[in-house]
Amino acid sequence: MAGLRVTHNKSLNEQTNSLSEQRDLSKFDNLPDFNIWTSFKKGEDAAFNYIYKKYFYQLYNYGNQFINDADVIQDLIQDLFIELREKRKNLGDVESIKFYLYKILKRKILHYKKKNVTDLFSDSWMYEKAFDITLSHETNLINTQISKETKEKLSKVMNMLSKRQKEIIIYYFYEGMTYKQIAELMDFSKVEHARVLVSRSIAKLREEIKKYSISLFIICFVGLVKWINS
Repeated sequence: MAGLRVTHNKSLNEQTNSLSEQRDLSKFDNLPDFNIWTSFKKGEDAAFNYIYKKYFYQLYNYGNQFINDADVIQDLIQDLFIELREKRKNLGDVESIKFYLYKILKRKILHYKKKNVTDLFSDSWMYEKAFDITLSHETNLINTQISKETKEKLSKVMNMLSKRQKEIIIYYFYEGMTYKQIAELMDFSKVEHARVLVSRSIAKLREEIKKYSISLFIICFVGLVKWINS
């Protein structure tokens, strides 16, 4: 999964193969998802490898929101890609590969938890530790130049939201998903339900931001900047 790294221990043949693989994969960089997916369905191994390498870690981070077990997450992702490869000829068209993969992985996670979690009286088991957003030097959601105090305030603001509110905020602003995609991913019966939850979540964020006097600092949110001027 790591990027190209040629060392003295590699044979010339191995280095050449790595460079050749990189060239094969790079041709997909500027293609729309629809075209990449079409190539994959036609059996082009380079397209499959591109999808795997581009989305594996994103899927892992996403799955980690619901299952705090690295081995289980990786197994589910590996199963996902094995099934994709086996069924590629019968798959439909896809406009957003990431959304499609997220949807499959979440379905697998639900299936796994229903088999392995005994207390299913409510859906709280699914979100017990999900989407606990912490703004640190490592996160991509925040400009690392702002103060520690501001990051702590922003973390408090975000974690005043419910698990479902945080989930939908991440989908809508950070992942850039449409209301229709969100409705599918969160299993809403109507697209309007996604619109309502996004609206309520934004209202809750604005309410909490005022308490901490950080309205100007919220611009530092790379993924959430759109809603400031909405």
